[in-house]
Amino acid sequence: MYKSTTRISTGFSVMDEIKISNDNFNVFEAETKFNNALVTFTSPSVLSLLSYKLILHDLQDPKPFRTVKDAQKNSPFYKSVDQKRAIAMFEKKLLTMSTLTSFNPDEKQLLEFLKYYGYDYKSLSNDISVYRLQRTDYIQIEYKSENPLLSAFVANSLYDEFQRYYQSMRTQKSTESLDTLQSLMEKKKHELDSINTSLRALGVLDPTVESTSKFEQITQLESTLSDQRAKLTTQQYTLDKIKQKLQNQPAAKAVVNVNNDEMLLARRAMNDAYSEYLQSDKDPALYAKYQRLQNAYQTKVAQYGSTQRSDGTTEGVGNIADLQEKKGDLEVDIAAGKQNADALQNKIAALRSNISADASKNVEVAALLKEADLANKEYLQAKEKLNSANDVTAAVNNFRQVLSAQPAIEAEPSKKLMIVGLAGVCTLVLCILIIAVLTYLDFSIKTPEIFSKSVNLKLITMVNHLNLKHHKVADLVNAATVDSDYQPTDVRRSNVFRESIRKLRFEVETSGKKIFLFTSARKGEGKTTLIQALAYSLSHSKKKVLVIDTNFCNNDLTVQMNAEPVLDRLQTTNEAEIIEQVKGLAYSYADSNVFTIGCESGDYTPSEFLPDTSILYNLRKLTEVYDYILLEGPPLNDFSDSKELARHVDGVIAIFGADHSIKQIDTDSIHFFHSMNGKFCGAVLNKVMMDNVKLS
Repeated sequence: MYKSTTRISTGFSVMDEIKISNDNFNVFEAETKFNNALVTFTSPSVLSLLSYKLILHDLQDPKPFRTVKDAQKNSPFYKSVDQKRAIAMFEKKLLTMSTLTSFNPDEKQLLEFLKYYGYDYKSLSNDISVYRLQRTDYIQIEYKSENPLLSAFVANSLYDEFQRYYQSMRTQKSTESLDTLQSLMEKKKHELDSINTSLRALGVLDPTVESTSKFEQITQLESTLSDQRAKLTTQQYTLDKIKQKLQNQPAAKAVVNVNNDEMLLARRAMNDAYSEYLQSDKDPALYAKYQRLQNAYQTKVAQYGSTQRSDGTTEGVGNIADLQEKKGDLEVDIAAGKQNADALQNKIAALRSNISADASKNVEVAALLKEADLANKEYLQAKEKLNSANDVTAAVNNFRQVLSAQPAIEAEPSKKLMIVGLAGVCTLVLCILIIAVLTYLDFSIKTPEIFSKSVNLKLITMVNHLNLKHHKVADLVNAATVDSDYQPTDVRRSNVFRESIRKLRFEVETSGKKIFLFTSARKGEGKTTLIQALAYSLSHSKKKVLVIDTNFCNNDLTVQMNAEPVLDRLQTTNEAEIIEQVKGLAYSYADSNVFTIGCESGDYTPSEFLPDTSILYNLRKLTEVYDYILLEGPPLNDFSDSKELARHVDGVIAIFGADHSIKQIDTDSIHFFHSMNGKFCGAVLNKVMMDNVKLS
């Protein structure tokens, strides 16, 4: 396999050389952009465009990357494909950037055709790897194939098709967003214009720039009127004072160069111009007219001649002329001031009248002003969003291919040995972990130590686990076969199973009891096997043993020892006859000292199946003939038979399997063994794995 690599710069995690916006760098936003770009690179839309480009190359180029095998070319499906029509369809899909759909039968056929070349979506996605180089601004694209030229072509073409698809989607989304923002801005502008029109209809010319109110104008005019009246009062006092002085002067006839009436007219014209200037809100043209009349008046005043006394003497311009001039000036000023005061009073009255007329629409105007302010803010916000969107749309594409994919010179190194070795190590570790977990979760009584802690019963012996599929119990006890797993140097001790049964035999012989019941808490603990082995072992020590199968729910002992199910027929009221009946019906195995009495299988207990004259009530008499009598009882957890049989025996031996754990249901059976008042001889731990004993 040959691998080619190309590297793409995104601009997501670095600032642009030319800063487009004032936004600060956001690491979480950059991470999201990277994830979006990676998903887009491997999306079905982009990989489909790549597959179209590849199949068109192989169908049209004289040196295709891949060719179809002869067996595939001869297939009915390949022959059914019209390649000219397929090329036209692939070119159309590549140009329009659309994907083939399996709903269309013709397009579904082309999808199957791509699989022949290995250019379908699943095949491409398995060999293409697109990921971000950690802590960098780069995205790396890798592709492995059997052809180095194909690998380089795929890596470079994937970037090209991504660029084309990404730019198309971005342009489409940007256009939709700009249209939406443009429509929103126009709507807000229309609402703002409608509110402003309503305000103009109510007399508010420009509510956004109006600076003063009519109340402020009235306050200013009243202040000016008050100043004017104070000025008139002062001028009136000054005029009265001048008149008093003139009355006290000697009679004189003023010789003037200019007619006094003309001076008064000039003064009145000047004051009228000043009044017009004040009433016109300070018009510059009227103020220039006032300045011109004022200069003319001052010129006439300067043309006053000298005055002549009544006694014939003359005097230059003196006190009398000055007083008369001041008197004339004051009279003109007072007249003009009264006119100004009347004009101010009339304007104040007009404003008060307008305020009274506008009082009824104040509430409506206030509401419209608030709406106008809110509409103006919304319009500005919409306009700002539109401008920002235009800036983003106009931004350049940040994706740049900084490393072009080249055909690989050498194939990728084979990693089979490393993979196999790693698989072996992983398997080994997994097996060890599984064994450790199973060991930790194993609550079975697999060793004598665990048995003593969990059960707290006297342990007579333990018996190792043994596979009896290819061995008979009698042969193992008679040493006819040897346990191949354990071969000590002493041949007499070569069979661990046989040695365990010998220990059990010793405990039975030294107990001083003759009649024994073998039972267990649950089924499958190995009672049948141990009874047989113990009977054969006792027969080797020259003991005569009678084995009675009293396990009605499972008479395996009867079947395995080939005994006749005659237990229900052994009944009499004469103790002497019971011995003869047993001798006649008991089965002797291989002419040994082991005799067996079998039973029928059925759903009943000993008290229900056997009468008072049965063999169970004459077991003591049978000890005169047989050294040991061994009985098998059903499991205590499921049946009550063993509790009934315990009344007829001298001792009870419990069998526990080392592969089982002690559960709550077993505690009642264990409590029964504790409450037997001397009849309980002990327990046997069966199916013990010797490896566990050695490890412990």
